Amino acid sequence: MSTPASVLLTVVLAFFLGFPAMTRDALAGAKAAPRVTVATPLGAVVGLEGAKTSSFKGIPYALSTAGGQRFKPPVPVGPWDGPLEAFNFGNACPQERSPLVDLGPDTPGQGEDCLSLNVWTPKGARPGDDLPVYFFIHGGGFGVGAGSQPVFDGAALASEGIILVTVNYRLGAFGFLASRETFKESGTTGNWGILDQIAALEWVRDNISSFGGDPKKVTVGGESAGSISVSFLIASPRAADLFRGAVMESGTIFSYRQAAGARGRLDQAQRAGALTGSVVGGGDTPEGLANLRRLEADELALVSSFNMDMRRVNVLGPVPVSDGVVLPEDNQRALATAPGSRVNVLVGFNADEGSIFVFDDGSPPEVYKTGILSVLGLPAAEAFNKRFPVDQNHTLVQRAREAAAFGLFTSASKRFADVYSRWGKVWMYRFDYVSDFGRRAGLGAYHTSELEYVFGNQPVKTRLEQRVLGEEMRARWVSFIKTGDPNNGNPPGKLDWPVYDPADPRVIRFDKTVVVTPLPEAEDLEFMARQLHGPIPGPLRTGLTTGE
Repeated sequence: MSTPASVLLTVVLAFFLGFPAMTRDALAGAKAAPRVTVATPLGAVVGLEGAKTSSFKGIPYALSTAGGQRFKPPVPVGPWDGPLEAFNFGNACPQERSPLVDLGPDTPGQGEDCLSLNVWTPKGARPGDDLPVYFFIHGGGFGVGAGSQPVFDGAALASEGIILVTVNYRLGAFGFLASRETFKESGTTGNWGILDQIAALEWVRDNISSFGGDPKKVTVGGESAGSISVSFLIASPRAADLFRGAVMESGTIFSYRQAAGARGRLDQAQRAGALTGSVVGGGDTPEGLANLRRLEADELALVSSFNMDMRRVNVLGPVPVSDGVVLPEDNQRALATAPGSRVNVLVGFNADEGSIFVFDDGSPPEVYKTGILSVLGLPAAEAFNKRFPVDQNHTLVQRAREAAAFGLFTSASKRFADVYSRWGKVWMYRFDYVSDFGRRAGLGAYHTSELEYVFGNQPVKTRLEQRVLGEEMRARWVSFIKTGDPNNGNPPGKLDWPVYDPADPRVIRFDKTVVVTPLPEAEDLEFMARQLHGPIPGPLRTGLTTGE
């Protein structure tokens, strides 16, 4: 069934925004709220105090990356003069302009002075409270988004006794353009956005106690590209000791085969950077780098525009790169043998991850076949087509959506859990709940649809079963953030969520009812993981087949 353009518009809005919890009128009321001042090592920060929580928005953690600082590691911000009024979000990082992407009602605009973060605390939180901290990284394919998006409003989570931090980081070419010249300059390349995230975590380490948080109780989390970022932070030696737990929603280091393979390799990334440099003249030379730094931000954003339609090949879209400095040269081997951090992990995915990435608009079959090939790569695509043929029960569109899900999210989650479970406890979930919208649009439990339940930012008109599901999910997330175990702190009688075992993978399934089951489609997920990522290197403590 073809999806009308109006529905596609709504889908894209839902993908980037979730469902805003705060209207512009409510925001205006919030600006009239009482002020609350926090004394940090960098200076005083003035926020807004609500009925149950306080918010501090747009706090800079690094200097502007414009001009000569473009394509360089972030520079930490120094002390400021006078109180910093943190009533509004900071600039979003430069990205392709689109009426579909609302970055929040009090986000001033876009600019390279965008490295800021936002803090929500329980009302009255003060130094010495030692509250757990949830550091959340937004998604958007490493090309769009911001920590100011309404679905990430932190009031509901902060009211549960935790501190929430959302962060902006450089996107597209600004965040991930790699070149030989920048490697010469900085000793690393192409991971500027990941370095931003690390700098923000270091800011939390040094300053969050002023807000009542405990820098030793930080859990880092994210969704989609943000979730992939979390797994990169786990692998990176640069982020060691900055967090004690991780939450990964719909994405891991094995997502985007290119991120873990072809486009994520240093040589491939540098060739893409040289091609980008050739657009402005000079290629991968000092002259070319200088020209790229002089380019207007709007123009550079267009050079690496984000592409959500997986039927199209995104040639230039930069992603994090395995440079051997910020990220290991072999991410899978590093996770299997010597990850940068050894922490407990909550990881999972939605049942219909691929539905919003493959539009059913009547395009010819070749378009969908190209999409399968571009996401999976040739050998894996051939294996996929043989194992999952188009037949009387499965259309090409359905298969293309399955390929997007397998290639980007589902098999990637299983492979991460299989590889990493030797270092820390892993709990896996699957989100199966289909909203009225997801049902009407034929999208099922689509990518991002779990966010409103986790953050407590559901529409006003919400079914009782949805409110109950949201309460259950938030209870699990909050328990994990507070204690490192999603089962702790829940009322008696709650279902026990088992630790993931590669030899007998079981998950908790969030739906109208919450149940524990064997991992659905485990054999298919393992089949695709082997096609995409090969055998798991190193000895395992279970009966999994390894490469050695």
